[in-house]
Amino acid sequence: MPAERTVMIANFLQGCVPLLSLFAYLPQWKKIIANKSSKDISLTSWLVWLVSSSIAIFYAVIQYQVTGKGTALVFSSIIVLIFVFITVCLIAFYRKVDRSRA
Repeated sequence: MPAERTVMIANFLQGCVPLLSLFAYLPQWKKIIANKSSKDISLTSWLVWLVSSSIAIFYAVIQYQVTGKGTALVFSSIIVLIFVFITVCLIAFYRKVDRSRA
């Protein structure tokens, strides 16, 4: 079993994942909104990431239920799913806008 300090550091780092992820998503969101277009972004890929993020939440919740530990993993998985969902919504919305302009 890892030392308690190591587990605390790991939990802290896992809790940082949403913040780091936000820094990755923000430029993408800004670009989609500024260009009012998502035609060069693969909606299929983002839908796969949405499913993947959903599976990650399922895994995190099950681990939490079984072990009583892993709140950082549950938290970060939920936040990342929300970010992916926002991205999918932006892609779909601006894909619709692109089609209406054509």
